Amino acid sequence: MAGIFHDFSDIVNPWAQSPPPSPAIVTALNSSGDYDDLDAYDEPLADVAVQEAPRHPAFRRRAPVMPVCSLPNTNIASPDEGLRLSNEDPVNRLPAEVFQQVLENIAYPEIIFLKGVSRSWYAFVHDYVTLTPALAFKYLDFENYELDCISADYLLSCIKKSKGSVRTIAFPTDASEDKYGSIFRSSLIFQHPSPELITYTIGAEYSGAAAITSVWGPDPQSLIRQAGPFLRSLRKVHIDDGFSASLYDWKNFGNDTASVFSRLEEFHISMRTLPHFFEFLGSLPLRLWFPNLQILECNFDKLAKTTDNQQVWPDMSSVCFSTNFVALPALRVFKLGGVPDDISRLCPMDQQCLDLAIRWMPNLEIFSCRGICVMGRGSYGYIIRRSDFRWNKKLLEFDFSYSNTTRMPAIMSTCKKLMLRNAGVFPRTLYYILGQPAGYLADPVDMRSSITREDLRHVPDDMYDGDGIALISDEYGSLEELDLSGSQSGLTNERLLDTLARCNGDKLRKISLQGCTALHYDRCILGEVKIMQPNLMYQIISMLPHLTVLKVAKNETFSDGGLRAIEHLHELEYLDIAQAPVSEFGMTRFIKLVKTANPKLETVVLTGCSCISEQTVQMVEDLGIRTTGAAELRLF
Repeated sequence: MAGIFHDFSDIVNPWAQSPPPSPAIVTALNSSGDYDDLDAYDEPLADVAVQEAPRHPAFRRRAPVMPVCSLPNTNIASPDEGLRLSNEDPVNRLPAEVFQQVLENIAYPEIIFLKGVSRSWYAFVHDYVTLTPALAFKYLDFENYELDCISADYLLSCIKKSKGSVRTIAFPTDASEDKYGSIFRSSLIFQHPSPELITYTIGAEYSGAAAITSVWGPDPQSLIRQAGPFLRSLRKVHIDDGFSASLYDWKNFGNDTASVFSRLEEFHISMRTLPHFFEFLGSLPLRLWFPNLQILECNFDKLAKTTDNQQVWPDMSSVCFSTNFVALPALRVFKLGGVPDDISRLCPMDQQCLDLAIRWMPNLEIFSCRGICVMGRGSYGYIIRRSDFRWNKKLLEFDFSYSNTTRMPAIMSTCKKLMLRNAGVFPRTLYYILGQPAGYLADPVDMRSSITREDLRHVPDDMYDGDGIALISDEYGSLEELDLSGSQSGLTNERLLDTLARCNGDKLRKISLQGCTALHYDRCILGEVKIMQPNLMYQIISMLPHLTVLKVAKNETFSDGGLRAIEHLHELEYLDIAQAPVSEFGMTRFIKLVKTANPKLETVVLTGCSCISEQTVQMVEDLGIRTTGAAELRLF
């Protein structure tokens, strides 16, 4: 079988000088042209490993290696070790049908690595893969492997062995340096014979006429046809940017070539592909290509050095702006980008494209936009205005972390989770919605004069309440979780309190204010509280008395006064005060009262609190309270 490891170099092979892990990955073609059984081999693995699949003679550079987690050693255990493991081995302790159910949830080829646990595991996994291939090849997950080493013919062999049960095919969404192989894999999955899949030939010119050429490699059309009958259960696909090559001319082949589209429920693509994807969805004649798609994720290309080739800036001149067309009627989750490497270099996205996508997704529940700068086209193009997510009446989560835009988008009052971590915008407050002087750096707009002209211009009639004031003022009334963490200077005490005034104190249970350097709580010197202004922590608690999660880490003004105020949060379960200047005296007092004042408290994150001794930290742990928390997304 064509191997997914190309020549097993030291860069790709995590086992270094040891033999390759499994014959399932490196079995070669047999004499009949078919593929040998994944686990049947007669040759030494070291000899089989060097056999490569037929490859195109054109020069192919190796793509940079993706960082992968360490994989288990697949060397077969010695007899002594097998005996030592037998008493606790799940193969021996669990019924065979139960252990098989465990294996059914493990994707291929990761399941092959389980052979290295012991001899009993090797035998059981070997029989499972050999006797029940429809279960073993149900989920094909190659996301942790080098993309260019997964050939189309190897993919075809896995699809055929699934006996038509394959539901997931996952590749890294990063760009491939092997353009031909990338398009070939995409065409194989989506059953679309791309015009770019030309047969490469070798020849020379004689007297101005081309000599007879010799064809090299398998016929792409034949392989694509062979995969068709086995893809009827496919529901989830992760594909690289080779998919975009087929989008330009897909509509010319009719609906019969989009049968895989109509069955998809989850789709992951590259940010490079997204502009072509939007152009494809909105091109005439309008068709409902993805009627059952529920999850769409567009991720950054991890191998790209710049964001120049990841801009979401489609040619909107070819897109139909019909307000009655719903391109993705079943979509519930739409995620863009990811946590950027540098907050100062965000991926630009056309706001016109985003506004159109909102209307295409009426049943959207979760929206995530990270590392994106939503921009207009200026005075000579698309007018910069506020994106309106009130079209999405079922919206539950809105994540705009690490992103920026001119104006804070309007969200539906059903939203329960608002994430603006390191974002360039802040929640809108009634202070300027009602037309008061705009004294804030972010979003300085007089809403009183623009409500009917801008904010409610495209809102459906059944959502319009006359003047729009009540509709907008209830925007954050259903929030249960709010994250405003970051070092933005615009989030002051007044701005925060104005934001919380728009929230329902009985519903909002989780708030994160990590690293908000413009917020001032109090200062404490030798246990004596010096009030700089009305204590912010008491004001927050008075508005949000039912908080269960409070994160105020990385703020030098939060000290003993704020910790004393927290004693009034009787439902608190998680407290993060990492790197805060809380004194030994203040923490000792907190420990004495914590079981009475905060009986539900389970975690107090004290990482980086230099004023607290190790003995005090140990006292907190002796009360059954953890002092380290879950990993947090970084703050820039």
